[in-house]
Amino acid sequence: MTDLDERIARALREQADGPVDTDSLLMAAVNGGRARRRRRRAVIGAALGVVVLLGAGVALRTPSAAPPQPAVTPSPVVVTPPRAPGIPGAAERPALIGTDPRLLHFGVDPTAAKPVAWRSAAQVESMRLDLGDGVQAMVIVAADPRTAEIGDPSQLRDIGPDRAGAVTSDKDLSSPGQGLDAASRYNGVIRQLDTVTKGWVLRWQPVPGLYVRVAALGETGAEVRRAAAALRFDEARRCVAPIQLTALPPGARISACEVAVRQLSWPRIVTVGGMTTPTQMAVAASDHTEAALTVALQGAATLPVRLTYSPRPSSPDRAKANRTIAGRPVFDMGDFWNVLGIPNTLLSMGHENRWERSPTDAEVSTVIGGLRVSDDLGEPVSWE
Repeated sequence: MTDLDERIARALREQADGPVDTDSLLMAAVNGGRARRRRRRAVIGAALGVVVLLGAGVALRTPSAAPPQPAVTPSPVVVTPPRAPGIPGAAERPALIGTDPRLLHFGVDPTAAKPVAWRSAAQVESMRLDLGDGVQAMVIVAADPRTAEIGDPSQLRDIGPDRAGAVTSDKDLSSPGQGLDAASRYNGVIRQLDTVTKGWVLRWQPVPGLYVRVAALGETGAEVRRAAAALRFDEARRCVAPIQLTALPPGARISACEVAVRQLSWPRIVTVGGMTTPTQMAVAASDHTEAALTVALQGAATLPVRLTYSPRPSSPDRAKANRTIAGRPVFDMGDFWNVLGIPNTLLSMGHENRWERSPTDAEVSTVIGGLRVSDDLGEPVSWE
């Protein structure tokens, strides 16, 4: 029995799981995310592959009438989110998961895996891990099983439920399914996601009230076990990125942080004419950076702020500034705003959820006025 097996077995012996009602996974949320992404790319007309966000302790610059141009050092360096001293980890305080978008309440053994993307949002935290040799794993952590299953659409888009449900006999279905509560899935058993992508999933509770879901690709479940063994729940980390928002509209708050310093591919299942095959989706190069910061506004509205950086030469901006906000050139499309003037970078914000009200001009102006950008967008080690 491995150390991970012993940890899982011990956790299972020390706790008793009660039934928790759960609905099917929210595929509508996944589809909605795809639609928003297509809309954003169509509106912006850009093909940079990246999105960048808030951070703490970043080398920053105050906006001026003529914002200085950041350096554009190309670098594939992977940065590990720095420790957050004095903050308890998820094992000590599971209820803290997803309560502060500036924090991740778990970490990774850097000798076993490298974080290449991380996210902290409402009641859920997640990471993508590089296990080496092109193997990746996706980790979702939450304080309840339902949230661990449906609380991170950006992850579920790739490892999502029922991807090959019609063509597999073993289908784990990621989702609990009828007659089986979500909590009972978190039993330390490795299951196959489907027989097409050869994905594996491990769900368990390191301590009572802490639900962990790890998925990885491989011929066997060895990779998902290796990813799970690399996780550390006795520490907390900070979300670092080359951009900060230092001013928010009245009553607004930052509700989500998402950063990707390197993209990895995951085969998604495509069914055409009854034939189901895994298809490698296009991914950003290793020297691209992505991040997103979501601002929760008053009145049940949100303003996602997205930064995409690529050190590679790109075509000139198709859009020209039609106004200036806080000294920054901006292309204003009425419900979408593209901040110009940062080399090889797409910095945008706007109305993405048609069920919400559109952000006001005053709210957008406040956010743009508080933008602070790192001196080197392509060097993650300089962000702290």
